[in-house]
Amino acid sequence: MPTDPRPGRRGGLGRALFRRLFVPQLARIVADRLRASDRRDAVFVSLMGGVGDLVNAFPSIDRLAEARAVDLGTGHDPYRALSVGNPHLRRVYAPFVYKPIRRAHRRLIERVLAPLYARVILLDERDSSWRSRGRHMSAVYAERCGCPPPARGVVYVPDEHRERADGLLARLGVGEFAFLMQLVRGNRPERSWPVAHYHALSARLHERSGLPVLVYTHSSDETAVPDGGVPLPPLDILTVAAVIERARLYVGPDTGPTHIAAALGVPTVAVHLGYPPEVSGALGDNVALVRQHHPLDDPALTTPDDVWDAIERLDVLRGAQRVPRGATSVGRAWGARG
Repeated sequence: MPTDPRPGRRGGLGRALFRRLFVPQLARIVADRLRASDRRDAVFVSLMGGVGDLVNAFPSIDRLAEARAVDLGTGHDPYRALSVGNPHLRRVYAPFVYKPIRRAHRRLIERVLAPLYARVILLDERDSSWRSRGRHMSAVYAERCGCPPPARGVVYVPDEHRERADGLLARLGVGEFAFLMQLVRGNRPERSWPVAHYHALSARLHERSGLPVLVYTHSSDETAVPDGGVPLPPLDILTVAAVIERARLYVGPDTGPTHIAAALGVPTVAVHLGYPPEVSGALGDNVALVRQHHPLDDPALTTPDDVWDAIERLDVLRGAQRVPRGATSVGRAWGARG
């Protein structure tokens, strides 16, 4: 669940300064609230990231917004962009970055903001105990917000990003397609599916469905695209969401775009590696979960056959337009899912 709000290596001083970026944001918030006439009739929520956390917290935050204005503190992009796209948030303060395990940081935030808000809700986890508690993050966030747990997450895709996605797909000559999120990280081997497995699955998916497979490798150490795959360029998070929204099928590991796909109602195969899916698995009505026999097993033990079985359970490829190998399927009229 919790992630660095802007991943990257930092030295000791840089890390210390980064984890105190909330301090100037507190000054901004105080100034804004002192100018406001409804000084306490609002809620402040903090959730630095990641993408999946925000997607799964938005339903509860939106429920809060039904009664009071909600201001959100979050990390740098892509978390800021994802939050700015949420029409139920009054203001987004970013980068609002602190160290949740530091009691002094939490106490300072609460003491400064409590006189200015009806409620101050810090959703960022204090430690790593969330990995073993057996409760899904969406239910934890809902409880802290005083809401019932949602059935799936929420993501808001602005029309301008849908237009960007349409333009990209037109340039690629792609109509109907499958979306494959290829994410292999050397610093997270327990959560990385082998690149050979991704390539074998992509080849089978293209061969049996005839669909072009759009492969997104952002943040992956392994960026080689399998034969027959269509590489996607680096995209902002909302344009990624808009492309995913148009997919016939999405396949990916436990990462932000997978939670986005599930929230949008796109047929989603979530290859869950590492921590138990009970705490962070993708939620939705159209999700097929591929889980390990035991959490933190060797990811290679989850095979392309296991993932293909999940694809077949979704039964979304029947009737897919057959096209010659290496060609693309053109001409689908796009429409947003409800």
